[in-house]
Amino acid sequence: MSLVEVLIALTILAFALLGLMPLFAGAVKTAASADQLTSANTLVREKLEELTGYPRDDPRLSVPAGANTATFGNDLPSWYNPTTGLVSSASTSPGDGWYVYPFARAYTVEQFAADLTTRVTTPASGPPLYFAKLVTVTVRPTRGPFPGLRQTTQSFYLRLPNG
Repeated sequence: MSLVEVLIALTILAFALLGLMPLFAGAVKTAASADQLTSANTLVREKLEELTGYPRDDPRLSVPAGANTATFGNDLPSWYNPTTGLVSSASTSPGDGWYVYPFARAYTVEQFAADLTTRVTTPASGPPLYFAKLVTVTVRPTRGPFPGLRQTTQSFYLRLPNG
């Protein structure tokens, strides 16, 4: 082979590889998005399992009198340190090596009658009039490849023991 043939072959190979580069960039973004979605699903399942273990009259599952829905805000930390595994809820960074926590998690509790379609309000006093509570947990990424776009929402019904 002559030197010219080798140079031409290398040029053709370089153009072919340049044509494949967008595929690699897309694969990296897809992998990051899948990792973000997996983490969000894990945080949702963690909260659902936690809430399932509480008594049905626990304040973390209660709805105010005269309402049929209660919303509970973000319960995740504001900062985390990946080298130590520590987390913080401080309003500003605790120092070097701390990063903004990449997810926000909230949940709602709704009360339903036995038909599971009619919402009922909590009476000011007396026995509960509801049959089940619908708990919906939502985790939204705040950082990463697609912040806010890969939101995960999961729900489950908590049946009243005597309902």
